[in-house]
Amino acid sequence: MFQIGICDDEKGTCAQLEEWCCDFGEKNGFDIEIYVWYTGESLCDDISDKKLQLDMLFLDIELVSTDGIKVGKYIRDELENLETAIVYISSKSSYAMNLFRVQPIDFLIKPIEKEKLMEVIICGIKLRERKKQVFEYCVRGYHYKVPYKDIVYFYSQDKKINIVLRNEEVQFNGKLKNIAKAVPHNFVLVHQSYLINLDFVAECSYELVKMNNGTLLNISLPYRKMVREKITQNAWGR
Repeated sequence: MFQIGICDDEKGTCAQLEEWCCDFGEKNGFDIEIYVWYTGESLCDDISDKKLQLDMLFLDIELVSTDGIKVGKYIRDELENLETAIVYISSKSSYAMNLFRVQPIDFLIKPIEKEKLMEVIICGIKLRERKKQVFEYCVRGYHYKVPYKDIVYFYSQDKKINIVLRNEEVQFNGKLKNIAKAVPHNFVLVHQSYLINLDFVAECSYELVKMNNGTLLNISLPYRKMVREKITQNAWGR
C-alpha cells in the first residue's frame, strides 16, 4: 500500500491529481490509497490526531490561512516526520530557498503535467524503498542492523566509528572511507572524519553544516563544492 495525500484549496486540482494517481496505480498494478484535504488546518489535524503516516504528500504552497510552507515545517519539526515525501505545487516558481528546511523531493508548477506527476510518484516509491535499507555492523562478535533512515551521521575517532542516531550513539571498529563507498547516495562526506545523512541537514553554509539535532560540523575545503551539489540534488529528490 502506497498512501498519497493531496492538499490544495482548488478542488479541481485535487480532483485531477487524485484521478492521475489512481491511473498510475491501475496501470502499474500498484495499490494506492489517496487522502484529500482543502485546508492546511484539516491536514495537520488528521495527520496529528489520527497518526496518519503518508508516503507522499502533494502540498499547495498558497493555501489561504495556513500555507504549505508552514504545514511542511509542522510535519518536519513538530511531528518529527522525515519519512513523508513532500511535493510542493504552486502557480509560482520563486519559493526554492524557503523550502530548504522542509526538504521536498520536487516542486510542480501549475498547470501540472500528467507525465511529470507520474515521474514524481515513481521517485517517491524509490525513496520509500531506499529508506527500508539497513546498515550492518559488528561489536564483540554480535551483529547489529540499523535503518539508514535513523542515522544522522557517522564520525571517526581514535580508529573507531561512531553512529549518531536520533536518540543514541553506538560505536564499532571500522574505516569511514569504506563505509562511504557502501552507503546510499543521500550520505556524503563533508570531512575525512564526518559522513552525514543529507535528510537530517537543517542548515548549510559554505564552511559549516547544521544537523537537525543541532550539531555543527565543519565542511573541509576539498569537499565543499561536492557537498553543495549533493545537498541541492537531495533537496529535490534526484
